[in-house]
Amino acid sequence: MREAGLSRAHRDVTLNAARRWLRGHPGTYVIERPKEAVRYRLPVLPVLPVLPVLIVVVLTASACAGRQAEPSAQDASPAWIALTERGLDNVPLQPGANIRIFNDVARSAGDSIAYDEPNGHLTLQPGTYRVDGWSLTTFGYELTPEQQAATFSAPGYAFLWNVDENKIEILGSMQDPLYSQPSIIDGVLRVEKTAQYYLAHQNGKKVTGIKLQVHDPGIKMPDGSPSTNHAFAQLVIERL
Repeated sequence: MREAGLSRAHRDVTLNAARRWLRGHPGTYVIERPKEAVRYRLPVLPVLPVLPVLIVVVLTASACAGRQAEPSAQDASPAWIALTERGLDNVPLQPGANIRIFNDVARSAGDSIAYDEPNGHLTLQPGTYRVDGWSLTTFGYELTPEQQAATFSAPGYAFLWNVDENKIEILGSMQDPLYSQPSIIDGVLRVEKTAQYYLAHQNGKKVTGIKLQVHDPGIKMPDGSPSTNHAFAQLVIERL
């Protein structure tokens, strides 16, 4: 006889009943004790909402990264200035450094870049700036044979000068007024604190006859006014 699924008390009662029955019915029998089933109860772990948690984590991280990447209102706005020195007069070059005084100014709104026209100084707020420009000196144009005979080679260059630290920040390429070639300024400027700069040009000590600007009132615009469409230096600064 097989007993299964009985408690210990029920099992003992069943065995005793079987013995009494066997005593009244002689014969050969095999009594098989039931094997007690061993049951294991695994702990029930709470089911976590994995997908929603992951979504929340990802969105939170993205929001944090977005807040870190978002620039301030001042940093987000464009900041640039475009300067041109037109030929309004005949301006002789002086020995040593000559500060370029730009008379045609276009700039963005804001105070990241400021220009003081009377002294040619630029004021830059902290940041990184792209600097592009050029500057030339010349003996003039439409020279007579006598004027041409008086010209000479005087190699020089333009440079961006740091007023506060008293040093050259960006050095321009070589040029020569003999050929009215420009000196090219091209670089990136890192400004750690508010500072002043200016664009300057030098062609050494012997500069007789060399000019920073040339103006001929005989050259007219279509409306009859004197032409000022001759540029002798340009500078563009843009915050990166």
